[in-house]
Amino acid sequence: MNLKEIAVLTLLPILVVGLYIHFFGLNIPFWDQWYFVKHLMMQSNGQLTFDVLLSQHNEHRPFFPRLIWLVLAGFTHYNIKAELWTNLLIAFGTFAFFARRALRTWQEHTVEAPVFLLPLISLLLFNLGSRESWIQGFQTVMFLGMACIIIGVFFLTDKTWGAFITAILLGVVANFSMVNGLFYWALGAVLLIFNESGRPRIVKTIIWLAVSAITMGFFLNGWSSSAKINYPYLISHPFEWLVWLLNFLGAPILAFWYVAWVFGVLGVILFSFVVVQTVRSGKWRSLLPYLTIAVFVIGTTFVISLGRMEYGLRQSTVSRYLTMSAWFWVSLITLLPFVKIPRLRTSAIYLLLTASLTFLTIAGGWVGYVRLHLRILPAYQAVISGETISNEALAQIHPNPQNAGEDIDFLNENNLSAWYYKTK
Repeated sequence: MNLKEIAVLTLLPILVVGLYIHFFGLNIPFWDQWYFVKHLMMQSNGQLTFDVLLSQHNEHRPFFPRLIWLVLAGFTHYNIKAELWTNLLIAFGTFAFFARRALRTWQEHTVEAPVFLLPLISLLLFNLGSRESWIQGFQTVMFLGMACIIIGVFFLTDKTWGAFITAILLGVVANFSMVNGLFYWALGAVLLIFNESGRPRIVKTIIWLAVSAITMGFFLNGWSSSAKINYPYLISHPFEWLVWLLNFLGAPILAFWYVAWVFGVLGVILFSFVVVQTVRSGKWRSLLPYLTIAVFVIGTTFVISLGRMEYGLRQSTVSRYLTMSAWFWVSLITLLPFVKIPRLRTSAIYLLLTASLTFLTIAGGWVGYVRLHLRILPAYQAVISGETISNEALAQIHPNPQNAGEDIDFLNENNLSAWYYKTK
């Protein structure tokens, strides 16, 4: 397989997602995006303040995503598809950065990584199993948060002061994009302790802890969780909890709640092999970024399970979570060439992952078309035809359809989103 063929295979999943956004993404707010319409209304009335931008949405404080949405709305008449393309651009930038680092890591350690690993990683990250993420603008929260965490972890191990300051800034953006950005500070402190030495370790760790305390304190001031943790239920259902966790980790490979746990088990076994063998070989220090990313996802899995496990096993494989959990497998696949596994077994693992991911992108794309695109389409068609959205269609796209009148009137009067293209 030559370089051109590898490039084509790597770009193919990205092209598929791009086509999916083009054909099935619709320019009308859907579910969580309606809350941002309130921000546009406040901006129009001169009431949009820093505190409003910093306010909670569920457990998140999506300050930086909101800034992105405001800029895009100003340039595009609040065209939702501009948000979708921005999310794809963020995902592509994160992938390009990671791929470059992975290639450098394999080269530095003279590891013979299979040529199809980058296409496999691309198929994993740009998979239609994450259908919700590709056709909901709100997912900027997770795309931006994960981008900052992935890139920040690598900068934090570069040992230069410029990279260290950049890692801090990325941590702030991650923290005020999605709530699990809080984990970044704890993991970053551990990275500094293991990766630095001498005086730089002491100075950087002190600065890091100080910035962490300020950022986390600012985030948690007045913060509350909408998720109610039912500890008695968790404790009394340990097996179900374990399956939930394994499902979450396995979902990026096959997001069906009754079978994802199988890949979760495979992932945990492979990750255990990776940790043990990299520690024994003494290479673990240079592979810290990849191990840290995997640990971040594992920690995220555990915390999400606390508030979501009671909703059942189906909740563990929700497609929007794959934007985060896929990075567990990306790091794992990057580290597999360092593990001594018989070639036949390794080939079987890669073949299994490729087949499953190919099936997932086909099945996920179809489910997204039926359950999301066709769900949103009636309301969108009504708007661009100059008609009133029916109560049934409105209930499919708005979290509070009985109170949607003010939102719709604002969009209509200001020619925003689909209302900009409505029939005169």
